Amino acid sequence: MTAVTTIQTPAEESLEVIEQVPEIIHTFKNYGLTWLVYAALTFLMVGILWYAIRNWHFLIKWLFASVIFAGALTPTHPSEYATTYSPLILSSMVELFDGNQATFMADIKTIALYWAILFAAGIVIWFGIRRFKAQSENGRKEKQPMDTEAVMATPVDSHSRIDPKVNEATADKD
Repeated sequence: MTAVTTIQTPAEESLEVIEQVPEIIHTFKNYGLTWLVYAALTFLMVGILWYAIRNWHFLIKWLFASVIFAGALTPTHPSEYATTYSPLILSSMVELFDGNQATFMADIKTIALYWAILFAAGIVIWFGIRRFKAQSENGRKEKQPMDTEAVMATPVDSHSRIDPKVNEATADKD
């Protein structure tokens, strides 16, 4: 007896894999937990960066943070069959390595749009907080009674020219 073996060509094997792709993507285990850990690590990375450059101006810190947030947290469907999401930057890198430069550039434009919106929103919130703090400080200053002694008190210099005795004593020494 002879056994008949069938040999699959690489094209047939890839067709089988493509048929299984939707099933694999739909049955992704711990999908929500994976996104939660990924987002937490992104925030941790931004927090470490923020701490490292804590003495810099807010706008520069926010520029770096918003670039990281937009790049890491912009979601997309990784393929036509997927119902789940993946980070757009990772999907765009796959597109670039596959040689699909048009899709890569479209993905980069999408990330840039998300970054611009995030950066502008952060600046508006920052200016709003600064304005609110300034108004609340002005309100506190107006409500507090003015201490006239503290305002009118001036430091006394031992060699003051106002006191005639001191002027006479210093004039005699010269």
